[in-house]
Amino acid sequence: MSDNRSQYFTTSELAKMCGVTKHTLFHYDEIGLLKPEFVNDKGYRFYSIQQCYALDIINMMKKTGSSLKDIKEFIQNQNTPVFLEILKKKLHDLDVERNRIKRMQGFLRDAIEMTEQAKEELPNEPFIEECEEEYFIATQLKQGDGDKEYAHKLSEHRDYCENRLNDHEFPIWTIVGKERFELNDFYPDYIANKVKNPLMDERLIIKPKGLYVVMHHRGSYETMIETYRLLKKYIGGNKMIVSGNAYALDLLSYFTEKNPKDYVLRISVKVELLR
Repeated sequence: MSDNRSQYFTTSELAKMCGVTKHTLFHYDEIGLLKPEFVNDKGYRFYSIQQCYALDIINMMKKTGSSLKDIKEFIQNQNTPVFLEILKKKLHDLDVERNRIKRMQGFLRDAIEMTEQAKEELPNEPFIEECEEEYFIATQLKQGDGDKEYAHKLSEHRDYCENRLNDHEFPIWTIVGKERFELNDFYPDYIANKVKNPLMDERLIIKPKGLYVVMHHRGSYETMIETYRLLKKYIGGNKMIVSGNAYALDLLSYFTEKNPKDYVLRISVKVELLR
């Protein structure tokens, strides 16, 4: 083939015209994705106008997130149905990514709001609060689970939420069942994340609308038992009975504070007033 330079692009010319580097073109040559039309006796690469179009295809498909392997396969089997199939798949992938970004933005906004709220001056004494219905995705714990098993279940719980694209909020909750709370056994029955809407999910737990006694716990998880006891004493001394679970929300935890003494949790216990 004639190496009349006027008919072809040099590596530098093609790189500059198509917005890539010479190194990129060398790499494409090495992997067989875009080989030059011919190489002259001095080892200089020359590209045809058709290869300029091929590079345009490569650049466009890279922008859609296609791998070089997928692009190479497409170029080798190039036709309209395959092109449409690739574009539809990439559009679907972008929709998934957009939803992931939207969930992450909400996740971060919740984290910021919760952390800023925890740095404000919070009541030191128990108080009564009317709460709306709330929804949780929860993973069950067992009495006797050690720290290692708890960490394993926490990791499994996060994976469960992420894999199902649940629109869950940032902070971790723990839930102590009514029966266990009344027996002065405050080891949680569940770890959970709040979701904005009820889901068709086997791990869904509904926190009922109603009256709750709320108290803020300051300190490590190990000292929460004292706050639970104070709550129980307050309930019994104010003509109320426990009518549901206890819910503990991490406001400041190991995510924000290095010293466990600086943790802050909000504990809410479902109650009813005695007649």
